[in-house]
Amino acid sequence: MVLQGGGVRRTNLAIEYHASKIYMRAMFEEFSRLLIEATSYNVTEKEKMRKYVTVHNNAAKREKWSRVQYEVNINEDQTEYTCECGQFKHTGMLCSHVLRVMEILHMEEKPAKHILKRWTKDTRDILPQHLVQYQKDNPVNMSFTCRHPTLFLKAMEVVRLGDSSAEAFDHLITYLVDLKLSW
Repeated sequence: MVLQGGGVRRTNLAIEYHASKIYMRAMFEEFSRLLIEATSYNVTEKEKMRKYVTVHNNAAKREKWSRVQYEVNINEDQTEYTCECGQFKHTGMLCSHVLRVMEILHMEEKPAKHILKRWTKDTRDILPQHLVQYQKDNPVNMSFTCRHPTLFLKAMEVVRLGDSSAEAFDHLITYLVDLKLSW
């Protein structure tokens, strides 16, 4: 096991390294679990770089109701993998059957089509309007986190000075009213 960016890598596969760079911790852990689960499937090539069948390597001992065979298809430009189990359509994470085929084909990265932003470290980029000030890579909004505490501390210093005497209070109130009117 290798600790990588907060997540523990369980294999030394390039595709898992790639996942450790893009997924947030919880989803990377799920990806790693699915990758380990994928090792329990054998792959048979039906049509080179187009159609594969995965069969559980312990199919005879599985429950009768448990499905043990899945077909994985790859589109023409090899950017999309589909499995008849439908996990990607349901959860947005590739299933262990597709991951096994990718492993057999020595894929180093997941195709971009199979990386949903909601599971990545950049998920903050799709925040609702009331949280947009925390959005990543937006310098105007990111500076809010610096501007607010700085202004607050300076304002509190001025309030302390204005509280020191009646004369300071009158002076500060006059100045603040003038300042507000100038905006």
